[in-house]
Amino acid sequence: MPDPGRILGIDYGSRRVGLAVSDPLRVISQGAGTLDTGPLLLARLAGIVQERDVTLIVVGMPYAPDGGISAKGKEIEAFCAQLRAVVPVPVETWDESFTSVDAQRAFLAGGMKRKKRREKGRVDEMAARILLQGFLESHQER
Repeated sequence: MPDPGRILGIDYGSRRVGLAVSDPLRVISQGAGTLDTGPLLLARLAGIVQERDVTLIVVGMPYAPDGGISAKGKEIEAFCAQLRAVVPVPVETWDESFTSVDAQRAFLAGGMKRKKRREKGRVDEMAARILLQGFLESHQER
C-alpha cells in the first residue's frame, strides 16, 4: 500500500456514485455523499481528490461468483480508465460484492425507517463506506 494519506472509495452506479473517504491514517471510512453520473462526474472527482488530499482511489468492482467480470464490471473498468486520465493518483478496484445488501442490513440494524432506507443515495454512500472499510481492514492486516 502506498504512503498513508486519504483514500477515496467509490461505489459506481449508472445513475450516481456513492463516495467515502478515509482518515489520513487509513483506519476509518466516512461517507462523503453521492454524485450524479454525467459529463461533470470526472471533473468533480478530480476536484475531490485535490480538495481532500486523496492519495489513492478504490472503486468497487462487482465480480461474478466465478471471479470473472460481468458487463457492469466492464463498464466500471472503462470508468476507471477515464478516471485515471484525469487524476494524479493511483486508481484500484476492490471487490464490492454484497455491499449494497450490507448497507441495507446496516440501516435495518440501526433502526432506520423504511422511507429513509429507500433513498438510493443513502444506500450508495453506505455501500462506498463498506467497500472502503473492507479495503482498509484488509490492508491493515498485512
